[in-house]
Amino acid sequence: MKNMSHHALRLTVMAGALASALLATLPASAQLSTATLRGQVTAAGAASPAGTPVTATNQANGYVYRTTTRGDGSYVLTGLAPGAYQVQVGGQATDTVTLAVGQTSTLDLNTVAASGSQPQRIVITGSAQRRDVTTSEVGTSVSREQIERLPQVTRNFLSFADLAPGVRFDVDQSGNVTLRSGAQNQDNVNVFIDGVSQKNNILRGGVSGLDSSRGNPFPQSAIAEYKVISQNYKAEFDQVSSAAITAVTKSGTNELHGDVFWDHTGTNVTAMDPFQKKAEAQGVGRPDSKQDQFGMTLGGPIRKDVAHFFLAYEGKKIDDPRQVLAQNANLLPNAGVVPSLLARQGATMSKFDEDLFLAKLNARISDEHELEATLRVRRETDLVPENKLLSLPGNDVARDNDEDRFDIKHTWTTDNFVNEARIGHEKYTWNPHSSATEPFLKYLISPTNSANNVRDVLIDGGSPNAQFRQQKGLLFQDDLTYTGLDRHTIKGGLKVKRMEYNLSGTANSVDMYELLIHNVTGETTVNRFQPAIAPAGVRFTNKQYGIYLQDDWQATPKLELNLGLRYDYEDNMLNDSYATPADRVAIFGRQDPRAGAVAGQTYADSLSKGGITIGDYISTGSSRKAFKDAWQPRVGFSFDVAGDRSTVVFGGWGRAYDRAAANYALDELQKNRQVNGEVWMIRNDHKAPYTDQFSLGLRQALGIWNGEAGYTNSRSRNQFNWFGGNRDPRGGWGNQSPIDPLWGSVDPYGTLVLGDFISQARTETVYLKVDKPYSRASRWSLSATYTYSDAQTTNKEWTNDIFNWTYGRYPGQWFPSTVVEKHRLVVAGTSGDLLPWGIMLSGKATIGSGLPYRMTDCHTGFNNCMSVKGDGDNFKQVDIGLAKDVQFRFGALTLRADVLNLFNSINYGGYDGWIGGPGSANSYGGDNPNLTLANSMGGPMRTLKLSARYAF
Repeated sequence: MKNMSHHALRLTVMAGALASALLATLPASAQLSTATLRGQVTAAGAASPAGTPVTATNQANGYVYRTTTRGDGSYVLTGLAPGAYQVQVGGQATDTVTLAVGQTSTLDLNTVAASGSQPQRIVITGSAQRRDVTTSEVGTSVSREQIERLPQVTRNFLSFADLAPGVRFDVDQSGNVTLRSGAQNQDNVNVFIDGVSQKNNILRGGVSGLDSSRGNPFPQSAIAEYKVISQNYKAEFDQVSSAAITAVTKSGTNELHGDVFWDHTGTNVTAMDPFQKKAEAQGVGRPDSKQDQFGMTLGGPIRKDVAHFFLAYEGKKIDDPRQVLAQNANLLPNAGVVPSLLARQGATMSKFDEDLFLAKLNARISDEHELEATLRVRRETDLVPENKLLSLPGNDVARDNDEDRFDIKHTWTTDNFVNEARIGHEKYTWNPHSSATEPFLKYLISPTNSANNVRDVLIDGGSPNAQFRQQKGLLFQDDLTYTGLDRHTIKGGLKVKRMEYNLSGTANSVDMYELLIHNVTGETTVNRFQPAIAPAGVRFTNKQYGIYLQDDWQATPKLELNLGLRYDYEDNMLNDSYATPADRVAIFGRQDPRAGAVAGQTYADSLSKGGITIGDYISTGSSRKAFKDAWQPRVGFSFDVAGDRSTVVFGGWGRAYDRAAANYALDELQKNRQVNGEVWMIRNDHKAPYTDQFSLGLRQALGIWNGEAGYTNSRSRNQFNWFGGNRDPRGGWGNQSPIDPLWGSVDPYGTLVLGDFISQARTETVYLKVDKPYSRASRWSLSATYTYSDAQTTNKEWTNDIFNWTYGRYPGQWFPSTVVEKHRLVVAGTSGDLLPWGIMLSGKATIGSGLPYRMTDCHTGFNNCMSVKGDGDNFKQVDIGLAKDVQFRFGALTLRADVLNLFNSINYGGYDGWIGGPGSANSYGGDNPNLTLANSMGGPMRTLKLSARYAF
């Protein structure tokens, strides 16, 4: 550790010199893991003299932070860990002041001289409840009290991110989590834990470990608090163009504290959903299931006021039932393979195991220097069926989701600057693997024994999934905050990261058969065969650079301006050394063999007539260019109308760039490895996804309540999509179906799929928010956020997913986004032991107008298919929690019960988007498009979770 600290110190000095040079052009600074305390010191009605000492002492660990007043009597203390502080001026102390992560607290201090029997004292002026109202951001803080007390089942600390306007936290039927804001891609969010970006470089979901997982990204018991910023974050935030979440972990204190906990839920305390009831009526009962979560924390002093430690462990085990039920059983004969297949349907179990561990050390070397070291480990294995309903036992894949992170941060603090230097290492691995050697078998039935009109029955055999994705990174990051210039808090920083990507595997590791069951004899014939595909992989390195400068300028006592500029660059985001295989390249220079192509018209000529310049997608190994224009100005303001923080107008505009997942490069390579297979090509001229954000709002004191109303506008561009690249010999779409045009390319090759940064999304919201904070005096809190949203996308699939098959057919058209509700209300509240017998109550209610969905209407003919908007049912979910503390001499035992979906509301999801072809019984009729049926649940049925926690 001694050598490591010296290295960190050398890095601090080097980076500090560079950052100082950036600041040569030289209040409240933004902060990813800390808080800022600022204000004015007065004495006898006049500004305190320059150089008056001001200190803040952390009440938990004894760390002391110092500064002096500036020429106008103002002071700024930045880089403070969230927590409770006692502030002193001239040896006189205030009451305890609590700071939250990402918060800027304005604390004006008045020195009252001694008179008579009253000694000299320091008095806080202004409201103690309104210390973070002059920020220009649109954001919501989630306190430790809310994390611990609000009801939930998953123990995912991100569950409460939807308290912020326009943010959604969704859990599907399999337990997989999606976090998003507005109509933007789910990949555009980012989470910062203790100032470290958790960005997923290789897969989807925005955050490492969030793609296809029912686990938790971090031990909830280790999170102290977090802030959700959905608009107008400052220049230090990188690789995010949607919601940014900044969280801080717990640290050890001068007292030894810890806890142990256990949570349990299962089938016997969960109501059946309509689909389970239907299966039970067909003789397939619901098996017993259970979910257990358990863990511990321990933190305390190594040396009082100097060094502290904190440890946290959480485990999660799920035995998840599923009902294997043959579909279209009314069409099956009682002969051939059918009896043996039906005998194997029934109940089976999918198991999940996760272990999360965090270790943290803090040491205050001196008044100026502090070290922090953090180790984090995640191990997760999930047994996942290929199809939850159709897969017979054994047709599943073990999906590993592992992560290791280690960071060391050195903080150097003086009267007028704070420098934070960080070095870190990360390794994240996603590894769905199957050891199966037997073929994958999908059984089908047709009412007419026709290979073109088939319906699913059951799936058997081995899973073909064998994938490996890994990102490894080395990080150096330095941030310097300078407070020595009157009315300015200036922050600048740089980040250098070296990422290594190891991407490989195959989705078809075994032979795959579609077997058509004859509806008389029950014998099978091969309807479709796909041979096993050998694994293919790619490894490449990507260096990431970021630099920013932010000035928070107190232009007048009432007006604050936040002026920032950021620049990011990646030198190899999508495997730029890749060369398109020669066999794929050759087809474009040949005569187009399709009818309608004149002699000498190449396939490339045909594509060109349709606006596709195929040369832009053919990579030579040196033709791809990294994106170099990621300049991101960010401007915000807040105006305190009366100067007492009771009425504040705020707003801002900013541009924020994100990145594309490295897995797209593997998709391209793997598809092009297949002999006579599909042709996948990424455009050489890379771009990067970005969002322009605009917001304007008003914060208003309402007695003990805080009110806020605002308008936000997000316009996202350059979203990466794969799209169908083929055109007919005239450059058009021919007579192909509008929903599936020209599927294929030229013989003997399959589909031409092109990748480019093409799609856009836009979201406008109007929101209202009221909040009554928790305090020791009142011991209750309540917050409510209503959001009206109008969200659209240019993606013909009506989502900002990675596929936009009909791109180019409907230029300039916008479509409803299927991931944003028009109306959404989230209310959450907690109380202390105000109920009889000291029972604590908490609750959360979520009410929405329902997500729209896209339906395909082909009832007038497959060449006349059209997209029709369907409106999902309203969403309603009320959750409550009841807890009781039992005090002991050496701690307290908390017994708790959470009830999710108290009123057992049925919230459907996964609506069937197919209306049908000519003559179909469920063809679209009249003006009501809501004729399709849901095939899954969009929320839990009533679920009881029981918990016990002992804390000391």
